[in-house]
Amino acid sequence: MIEHSGCKIVVIIALSVFFFVPILYYKNEFLDQKTIFFTTETQDYNESSYLVATPKCKIPNLDPFQAEILKFYHPKKYFSCSKHDLLTFVTKNDNIATLHINTTVLPSYSKNDISCCLANITRTENKQNPDDSIRISACKEFKTNATLHHNFIMVKCTDSKTKKQIYENTHAPITQSNQIKEKISTMNTNTTTPFSVFFVGIDSISRLNFLRILPQTYQFLEDNQWTPLRGYNKMGDNTFPNVMAILTGFNETQAYAVCDPKTVGKMDKCPMLWYDYRKLNYVTGYAEDEAWINTFNYKKKGFTKPPTDFYFRPYILGSEKLKTVKKGGMDYCTGPEPAGERILNLAKDFATSFKDVATFSFFWMNTFSHNDLNAPSMMDTKIRDFLQEITTSGVLNNTIMVFLSDHGMRFGEIRYTTTGWLEERLPFIYIWVPERFKRQFPSEFRNLETKRDHLTTPYDLYMTLQHILVLSGFNYTQKASEACPKCTSLFAPTESERSCEDAAIEQHWCTCAGYNPVPKSNRTVQKAAKFVIGQIHGIISTKKSDSKCAKFSVGRIISASVSDRFSYKSDVYFLLVVETTPKAVFEATVGYKGADGFELTGGISRLDKYSDHSGCVEDASLKKYCYCRG
Repeated sequence: MIEHSGCKIVVIIALSVFFFVPILYYKNEFLDQKTIFFTTETQDYNESSYLVATPKCKIPNLDPFQAEILKFYHPKKYFSCSKHDLLTFVTKNDNIATLHINTTVLPSYSKNDISCCLANITRTENKQNPDDSIRISACKEFKTNATLHHNFIMVKCTDSKTKKQIYENTHAPITQSNQIKEKISTMNTNTTTPFSVFFVGIDSISRLNFLRILPQTYQFLEDNQWTPLRGYNKMGDNTFPNVMAILTGFNETQAYAVCDPKTVGKMDKCPMLWYDYRKLNYVTGYAEDEAWINTFNYKKKGFTKPPTDFYFRPYILGSEKLKTVKKGGMDYCTGPEPAGERILNLAKDFATSFKDVATFSFFWMNTFSHNDLNAPSMMDTKIRDFLQEITTSGVLNNTIMVFLSDHGMRFGEIRYTTTGWLEERLPFIYIWVPERFKRQFPSEFRNLETKRDHLTTPYDLYMTLQHILVLSGFNYTQKASEACPKCTSLFAPTESERSCEDAAIEQHWCTCAGYNPVPKSNRTVQKAAKFVIGQIHGIISTKKSDSKCAKFSVGRIISASVSDRFSYKSDVYFLLVVETTPKAVFEATVGYKGADGFELTGGISRLDKYSDHSGCVEDASLKKYCYCRG
């Protein structure tokens, strides 16, 4: 999601990729002679060795526990945020929420009488930062229970004798306002029941790390026949472009041009699909933990009005005012509960509260996955249990659920490996389709099943979300993705032979072609590295930050590779990883144009942590390139 910094900067320039495939022969100091010779013989591929295996795309199927990765594999045990069971809980009856003190566990908190009070958490108007302001009301005392009249509340309890606070927590009871009741009533007049859409996402987990670190969750999905998309390729650097591709069909440039998240009020007018669902009387919801790096808020203005019927950001902001415990730089604990579990609980409560109603919801977790490759293992049992509970409850009987990540780990030592390069670009994704859909639309479900081993992208999900509305019986006109006009719904028939160009994936993020190592001392490689540094300086100058950001020079080239050639194109790319002075690590994919020099194909990745060195600039995209002077 966000790009975090550290004290060491290494630049990795990607001049193609580094795997395997046809053998390349280079003559006379490699590319300096402007001629590359390829053998014409084709390698015999064993399709089981590939996730995707077509003439236009070959993505290797790597062992998640191969030797170069094992040194990074250190699963962790669950970390509890409280020594005791929760002192308060909420019940709902006839759409009335009641807060209770759990007298059963009270002795573990205090042997004396206690005094508890509750306060309301409310979103407030703030013209400069409309999405970041909350107000917490005066705390009103209650006895053993209290009827709740607000969406988000904070409760505090003190020992009546010692006057010390012994407990604090927040709750978000989900009840139906008159507006929601009216929406549900309107939807119920339809002759057919539309399919609900339920997104649950975990940041920064690759397909391979998912297999390593969440084995119980993986086994549940396999046992219950969820559909994986093994060739799901990200299309942008961090969370924002990959989520916006799903919700708008835009690439990052288009998203900033049309929705401009840096300008107050622009995101409210952004053509996001959850607005389409809301207009069709779906009950909509959105929640995300770690408020400061939320998808639409990190160095962005967010929303001036709640974008969904149930918008849980004020609840998360209020929860972060409780005592926090950090893990990997994230607020893992907010009060007595892990922040990630709060999102799972919200997702379960929302889904079960409206299981017989058409809903569109989007729940996202950052705190236990964003910065630590192994931390998700702490939540494996919790995530599996969540999936089991919503299945047993009947939530999935009429719901199409997408369980996914946005990308793999984007920084750290694992990114200096061949496997790490692939993992960043291939996040995990599983899709649940209810039995009613399979019976009603057998051809569409078969089309989804064929996509298991196809190249797929977030743009395909954008088209799928529109297709769901059509299949649900709405008079809805589907729009092509502006970034990927050739992309179609996962439920639609498509050609299996699909290239990154067909799928609108920039070469820098494309996993379809392998890369072969070339000498780091090669003169062309050295020139390409300097070209990349020049591109970084150009970005800094464009942002008018030369006076704030230091000039880089090439320190050493960590790795250099050249792309394999496909039969349908003869382009040549270099994949470079470069360490600079001052120390940073960058990765770039560079097109080789012979006498015409080089061309940057996509963005430049930053592989080391850089937050400690980029504080002098506010622009989120610039932070990745800036090493502050002085």
